[in-house]
Amino acid sequence: MKFELTTHIALQHPDWKSSELYYKNVLGLDTKMEENHLHIRNEELNLYIMENNELRGTVLEFNIDDVEVAKEYLEKHGCIVVKWEGKGKDCYMKDPYGLVFNLWENNKG
Repeated sequence: MKFELTTHIALQHPDWKSSELYYKNVLGLDTKMEENHLHIRNEELNLYIMENNELRGTVLEFNIDDVEVAKEYLEKHGCIVVKWEGKGKDCYMKDPYGLVFNLWENNKG
């Protein structure tokens, strides 16, 4: 099983809409307000500030070949599901050390 770290990082926060003023005006980042998140892009890095009332903090992302196979594999190795919406949507897992990450099924092949 291969896990490839992507350049997509999410920050979960219940008040994501107010974050634009901070990231744009205070830090001077290029921001774009989307329907349900704030998108900040800096060359290759994509940061998404997203609403989440249950989860706080940073969520990294891994490309994998099959989200369901990866889910089963990770659960056998101590991970738990935090949020599961299925292929093409949020598939958050938490590892035994506290890292929360999204599984994204790549479309290579």
